[in-house]
Amino acid sequence: MHSKVRSTFMTMMLGVSLAGGAALAEPSQQPATESLRVSTGALEWTEALGTGQGTGELVRTQEGLVFEPYNVMRRREGLRTLTGLYTFPARRLEQPVDTVRPLIQARRSFGTSVEVDVRVRSANGGWSEWSISSAGEAVRLPWAGTEVQVRLALVADEHGRGPLVQEVKLEGTLEGGTPQQLATLATPLTYRVYGTREGLVGGTTANGHIIKSYDRFVALPSRRALASNGGSEYQVKVCSTRTSRCATTSVWDVGPWNTKDDYWNPSSIREMWKDLPQGKPEAQAAYQDGYNGGLDQFGRRPANPAGIDIADGTFWTDLGLSDNDWMTVTYLWTTGGSPPTVGLVVDSNNANNDSTKGYVQVSSNWAVGANTGFYGNNYYTATTAAVSDPFVFHFYLAAAGTRTIDAWWVAASNRSTTAPFVIIDANGNNLGTVNVNQQLNGSQWNTLGTWSFPAGWNKVQLSRWTTSGFYVVADAIQVR
Repeated sequence: MHSKVRSTFMTMMLGVSLAGGAALAEPSQQPATESLRVSTGALEWTEALGTGQGTGELVRTQEGLVFEPYNVMRRREGLRTLTGLYTFPARRLEQPVDTVRPLIQARRSFGTSVEVDVRVRSANGGWSEWSISSAGEAVRLPWAGTEVQVRLALVADEHGRGPLVQEVKLEGTLEGGTPQQLATLATPLTYRVYGTREGLVGGTTANGHIIKSYDRFVALPSRRALASNGGSEYQVKVCSTRTSRCATTSVWDVGPWNTKDDYWNPSSIREMWKDLPQGKPEAQAAYQDGYNGGLDQFGRRPANPAGIDIADGTFWTDLGLSDNDWMTVTYLWTTGGSPPTVGLVVDSNNANNDSTKGYVQVSSNWAVGANTGFYGNNYYTATTAAVSDPFVFHFYLAAAGTRTIDAWWVAASNRSTTAPFVIIDANGNNLGTVNVNQQLNGSQWNTLGTWSFPAGWNKVQLSRWTTSGFYVVADAIQVR
């Protein structure tokens, strides 16, 4: 396939128009009118149970969505797998809301429950933390917005019996006033916590990721900062004083020890253990000070004071660690809604790029997209076809090194579910192809993978060569 890449491209600069000058017709991102209505100042909508993403233990039946953690007692992750997460697509509303009340119809037995998580996107494009409704109460969002996302947390009993969700309705209102929230910070929060290696290769993280050898992600003991599977909307920078090395990666799992301990938040927001100092994990307080009788959330006695779990690739390769240790951790999303940008961003508009570090090339077959949710000023889209004709993101490395590549796209129902991102190094070697579903996880950084690159001009190509009848979207990449 890659031998058919065209050799002639047009570098897109500010003010250069595309052939025909017209944007492609795209499906609206607004919700369907039959599922959204405004009534007495409130906005009401229903989430379709078949549209979300979850693990294989969340089963769609004729009666509804049922959580069946059939192998929960045999898994090494233990109690964490008693909660199954099901995330609906982000939804644009006709008016801003700052309060969302879930109206759930579900069949529950003793020891099971259904919790609802909601987050809102800021004007800067970043997501808030997830706000959690554990008993059907309304959740107050940290700011008003017109784009929200809903996630279900289905909690099973100790025998692996889960609830059955039959309908998910929500009511959004604009209450005004000042909700409890973190003030907008000039710099993200940083704390010193004990870090442990997660391991668990072959297991499944809380967001549905299958753990690989030398994987790269972290776990924090609260799903309030749990990113989507493959996403990087919540990231941390972890630094080891022992090795003098740092690594930035995404939060893809929940733990260690606890699952409701957002210890980085102030007591006014912290879900549990509000009397602890901000930045001190409950497991650390239990281990060091005998807090909570020396026990964690589940009545276990922590074997260490860990506040972060680190996947093997980040732990061994990136940080150069051989044993658990104290780390300095920066929680990069805590600046109040700005999307975390921690590396070199190459935008689809060359006017936004430093040409000595990155630029794009594209043929005239690609056109400017028409929907919102893009990174920078705009994005480009093209029909899928049996031709590569790629949108090419070039990035320069002064020295050889390992880098993680993220991609940003605008999701819609006509997007390819197998959009092929091809990774090519400065020596012309094809390092691999990553096929992504661009109907989902739009308007956020999504991790493509981690590779070793030589010094020089490397590139990421978004090819058109995949199943016909769809569109592929080129918006931006991040190299970190």
